Amino acid sequence: MRLEMSSKASAVNRQECADDYQGELMRFGRYRVAVCRDGLQWLYQRARGHRACGAARWDAIGYCTTRTALLRLHHRFCGSAAPEIARLPEHFQREAQQ
Repeated sequence: MRLEMSSKASAVNRQECADDYQGELMRFGRYRVAVCRDGLQWLYQRARGHRACGAARWDAIGYCTTRTALLRLHHRFCGSAAPEIARLPEHFQREAQQ
């Protein structure tokens, strides 16, 4: 399975279900890891079809605050190891509030 790292730094979409969501960290085909819009946890999401505009809609299938839980979800749905996820911190670190 090929990993596609997100390079959407200029994206400003704050809708977690959007294909161009600003909190996306990495993609694994039709799965991705993102930070929730409130900066509280990681989201594990799956693409659900395409809308009229051609972009996928993303559904959260898991919410995790530990790397171990995120790796478990990834393995359950993709059946493979994910060294990119393994490099994340052991516990989600909440972003500083401005």
